[in-house]
Amino acid sequence: MKVIYGLTELEAAQFTNTAVTLGTFDGVHVGHRKIIATLLEVSRERNLHSVLVTFDPHPQVVLGKRGPTELLTTLEEKLELLETSGIETIVILDFNRQLASFPPETFVRDILLDDMNMKALVIGYDHAFGKDRVGNKELLSRMSKNNDFYFTVVPEFRINNQNVKSTIIRELLKTGEFELAKRALGYNYFLTGKIVKGHGIGKSLGYPTVNLAVPPGKLLPKEGVYSAIARFEDGAYMGMIYIGARLTFNDLALSVEMNLFEFTGHIDSDHATVELLDYIRPPEKFESKEKLIEQMKNDEIEIKKRMLNKEAVS
Repeated sequence: MKVIYGLTELEAAQFTNTAVTLGTFDGVHVGHRKIIATLLEVSRERNLHSVLVTFDPHPQVVLGKRGPTELLTTLEEKLELLETSGIETIVILDFNRQLASFPPETFVRDILLDDMNMKALVIGYDHAFGKDRVGNKELLSRMSKNNDFYFTVVPEFRINNQNVKSTIIRELLKTGEFELAKRALGYNYFLTGKIVKGHGIGKSLGYPTVNLAVPPGKLLPKEGVYSAIARFEDGAYMGMIYIGARLTFNDLALSVEMNLFEFTGHIDSDHATVELLDYIRPPEKFESKEKLIEQMKNDEIEIKKRMLNKEAVS
């Protein structure tokens, strides 16, 4: 998979006959994957080079309109999810006010048709772009006829009679509807970040933790305890992760810290990816350290029991 950054690299790329889709693709969820599958099918049928165009930063951040302040995926995470999609080229356009001011007709003609030699365009049912978001499927349908490119719209993907959209998945994660969010994503939600030194509280309780600094703008799900898999450069470990304030110690700063089961070594990695499996319980303030330790033991027992049940089913 080739990645092209910005208009300068794009203009120098010299594309020949492409099939294109475009959007923010935050989360690369099951609805996005349906669009990608359609793009690949069109590419094969028409012998075209498949290209996905996305934007960084998220358009809502630049435009300052009501929208996501936290995203499902950072740019690096998005590229990681797209790596195995089968798409041949990813184009990342710097989203700024100049690009936002492009009339959709100009964007299609100057960037998609001239720079990318587009012969086919695939979009989702609700996609809109360009100044004032007037670049919708009706306008694109007209442009496809006037400019001789194939155009198709991928219908909505629904779960529990609800359209799968990034905005809805964000809300599901924040409100704790974790299982439904996982179904809509098509994978376990994960956090990637830098390993940082903590205050040693977990170690003093007999539950040493790996502390994670999550990048700004990355959505943290509902606070509480989760079962999880932590992935490092040197391996992966099961454990439990706590997301939230240290209420028992009157520390209201938000933390992300994970205790690894059956692990007594040293982590050499600078970064980790934590895959959240199940939501176990909400945060709670305990009257003593002893009560907290007792609850942590119960959490560990509950998580290991769930893991055994899943292994038995599989």
